[in-house]
Amino acid sequence: MNRKISTAILLSLMLAACRQGDWKGNLTGAPVVSTLFNSRMLLLLKATYATDNPQDFSQYNGGTGALYKDDVPGDPAFNLAGVPLAKDLPIFIDIGEIRISSKYQQGLGNLSQITTTKQSKSFWDFIAPNREVYCTVPYTLNSNTCRSQNGEFKMQQLFNGDGAQYESNDPTEGTSQGNPSQYYYTGVFLRSMITAWGNIPNVDLTTITFFDNYPINGFNIVPRMAYVPGALTKSTTPLIFPLLYSMGGDEGGPMGNGDMEFRPGYEPYIFEVRMNLKENLMIHSFAALDGSNAGTLVAVSDWNADHQGQTDIGGNLLLRSRTIYPSSASRLLINGGSGSTYHYYGIFRDTEINLLKKLPLIASPALSGTTPIKYIMPGQYQLVCLGDIARVDGFPDTIVRQTTFSVPPNGNGNTMAVSLNCP
Repeated sequence: MNRKISTAILLSLMLAACRQGDWKGNLTGAPVVSTLFNSRMLLLLKATYATDNPQDFSQYNGGTGALYKDDVPGDPAFNLAGVPLAKDLPIFIDIGEIRISSKYQQGLGNLSQITTTKQSKSFWDFIAPNREVYCTVPYTLNSNTCRSQNGEFKMQQLFNGDGAQYESNDPTEGTSQGNPSQYYYTGVFLRSMITAWGNIPNVDLTTITFFDNYPINGFNIVPRMAYVPGALTKSTTPLIFPLLYSMGGDEGGPMGNGDMEFRPGYEPYIFEVRMNLKENLMIHSFAALDGSNAGTLVAVSDWNADHQGQTDIGGNLLLRSRTIYPSSASRLLINGGSGSTYHYYGIFRDTEINLLKKLPLIASPALSGTTPIKYIMPGQYQLVCLGDIARVDGFPDTIVRQTTFSVPPNGNGNTMAVSLNCP
């Protein structure tokens, strides 16, 4: 019997009794299957708005390092006792798996057509089925899942622009020729995400918040981010399970443009998946049924779906993904940045619209002088100077100026330059 097949069968038998959790942190009976034989694809997960050169926590809020506050009228008064700076906020993340799909029509409507387990299994390619746990600080003195997975170091990689390697299968494994496979959807299945500060009057948070089965003084914000504030129904697919990227028509769907293209053969490539967490942490409060202050916590800034004291704070954490073939990519230098902590360079495909409602394909703070971008694939692009101006909350909301440029094929790591003053 083929050695690879034998090993896969053995692993399947060993893991048959394993169970994984759902988005509320409950155990399910679904087995965790791992047949990760992949020497070609590097799956990198990032928790930053920027693909390159993300800001440090110390640069938060105009360089003060303070967490953003939801100070638009609607939230009850904050209880800020003991609130940390952004750099000192403990964060714990538990991800069940990452999936992709090539079935464009079936996924339209934010997966609303997928209502059964059978449909789900048919829709998704299970490229990264293993659980990964990340933590900024230890949460126990003894052994735990984060420590055993080197999760403290991986959390640094999530936040510093490198990206944390996520064990994965190459979806084109076993094919050496033919046309590329076009994918349109990426799903990150978040089991829990805890920000370890907050308060509820007369409640010990360690009695209601757990991570990796250990008590934490904070909030699991995953259930709160499942639906937009004021959602009238909760029968639809939670926004957080999975956190979904859908390639829109302006981004290349249904024909595709290469950003989610998986080529057969042996050429190494990177699959980059990222969400806007690090730069967008904000203090919110929520009200009890009688309108009194029920609690204060840190979640994602409500740049998109306005939060006014509701228990739901969803609709503001986004996902975007792209494939990178280093042998075809170029290195880009953008000249004209001022070093402002409120401004970014965003790079979008030339066909993209609604630029302020999505993550750019590529993004970086507009560094002083020259801003380096490690990888950009061939194609036609918009380069946009974006400002966090109208409401300072970590997510750019204003187009300051823009230009277009093109990247030639077969970049092979060569450097090209483009200029745009920002701001």
